[in-house]
Amino acid sequence: MEAVDLETKRAGDNQLHDLEKAAGDEVVSGGDAKRPRKGNDGYHAMELDDEDEEEVGPHECFEMYRKEWILMYGKNDAASFYKPTGLRPMRHTDGPLLPSFAIHMDAMEVFFVKVARLTGGLQWPLDVYGDVADSLLELTGPSRAVVLLDEPIFEIDLKVKCEGSSSSSEDKVLCLDYFGYNNIAYHGTSSYAITEEVSSESCAMEFRFTHLKRCVEATITAHITSESGSFSARFTARTTSIGEDVVLLDSQGREVAVAEDGEVMLQRHVVVVEEQGELVLGMEAMLLGGDAAESTGVSQKLSYYARSALRSIAYFEIGSIRIKMLVAWSLLH
Repeated sequence: MEAVDLETKRAGDNQLHDLEKAAGDEVVSGGDAKRPRKGNDGYHAMELDDEDEEEVGPHECFEMYRKEWILMYGKNDAASFYKPTGLRPMRHTDGPLLPSFAIHMDAMEVFFVKVARLTGGLQWPLDVYGDVADSLLELTGPSRAVVLLDEPIFEIDLKVKCEGSSSSSEDKVLCLDYFGYNNIAYHGTSSYAITEEVSSESCAMEFRFTHLKRCVEATITAHITSESGSFSARFTARTTSIGEDVVLLDSQGREVAVAEDGEVMLQRHVVVVEEQGELVLGMEAMLLGGDAAESTGVSQKLSYYARSALRSIAYFEIGSIRIKMLVAWSLLH
C-alpha cells in the first residue's frame, strides 16, 4: 500500500520518528471494549486481583472484556457486541443547510491488518474465512468514518480451520486479543501514522493506522459510464499528508465485479481527509480477454480537494471503458 508525492504536515524525518514512538507508547492493551475507561484502571485492578489465582488465558481475558462491554454499553444484550453501527456515512452531504453540530473532527484511518509472522507450526496458506494465501488480510470496512472521541479498541478474533477437522470446535485460535489507541493523550496538530503489533501463541499480527486531524468524511463510489468490458484493477485512496494507500479494491488479476447498473463493487468506500487536505485516488488496471496490445496495463491518479459537503466527480479510463469516481463529502459529529 504505497506512494505519491507527499505534501506532509510533519516537520521532518526526525520529528516523524518521535511522533511514531510516542504514538506507540500511547497504544494500550485492555480497557473497556469499544469505549474504554481512561487509564484502563478496571482491567489493571482485575489482573492484580487474579495474580494469586490461576493464570488467566486469552479466552478468559477476551470473555471478561466482552461481558463488561455488554454490561456497560450493550444494555445486557449479548448480541449487541457483534452488531455493526447503525450510523451511516454521508449524513451531512446534502443541504440545503448544514447543522451547527456538524464539524471537522479527528478521525482514524486503518491502512492494513496483516499476519506478520506465523508460529506454533502453522504454514501458508491458511484457511481463515476461506483460504488466505499471504499475510495481508482483506478489509471491508469501516462503513463510516471512525471519529476519535473516546479511545477506539481493536478486537481480533481469528481462527484457523485445522486440516481434516469437521467442526468449528476443532479450529485452532490464530489470535484472540484486543488493544486500544489512546488518542486522548495526543495534543499535537499534525496527523501521523502508527504501527502496532499483537502477538499470540500462533502468530504476530500487525496493524497500521493513522490519527488524522480535523477531518471530513469521503464516501467513494465507482460507476462504468461507457461501454463495458472485462478488466482487472486495484483501486486505492490516500491523503497527501500521509503517504500510504487505503486499498478500496484489489482484484489480484481477476475480473472486477460490476453490478447490472454499472457500479464497480468496491470492498471499501469510506475514508477521511483533513479539512485542508487532498484526496488522491489511484487505479492500476488491465483489460482482460483482448489481444496483447489491449492488455497493456494502465496507471492513473485523480486528485480532489477536501470539501465540507456536496460531491466531486472525476474519471478513470481503461481503453474505451470510462469509470466515474464520485466522492461524497460530509462533516462529522
